[in-house]
Amino acid sequence: MAITITRADVKRKLMIPSADTTYDSHIDSLISETQPALEYGIDPSYLADTGNAGLQANLKLGMLEMISGEFLEQTLREIGGAEEFAIAGLTVGERKERGIALLQQGAERLAPFMRSPMAPLSEEQIKSSTEDSEPALAAEAW
Repeated sequence: MAITITRADVKRKLMIPSADTTYDSHIDSLISETQPALEYGIDPSYLADTGNAGLQANLKLGMLEMISGEFLEQTLREIGGAEEFAIAGLTVGERKERGIALLQQGAERLAPFMRSPMAPLSEEQIKSSTEDSEPALAAEAW
């Protein structure tokens, strides 16, 4: 991996005190499973351009935002993670949209650097055709 995202980076982004070790193994696992997938989606020419410090910082920030957003979304799935209550217009509890907002922000930041999406493969492909006849579809040939 060309870019390094650490537990300390995620904790800093989420404003979790470094002394709080409650989620350390969860954060480490999330980084190890998410970062390679994110890097795979980025065009290799951008990852290889290590001399461009601004580009590398932008890629790292986008990945950090996506990993941090995913962490917040996963904590909402814990028992009590999505509880809130409201009294006289004051709401107390988790802000559920924070994880989604971080995920979207990271995705938008990385979007210009992503690989071109593959054209979807059609279930029916033209096997052969001529001007004067109907196309023979691959599904019909079997």
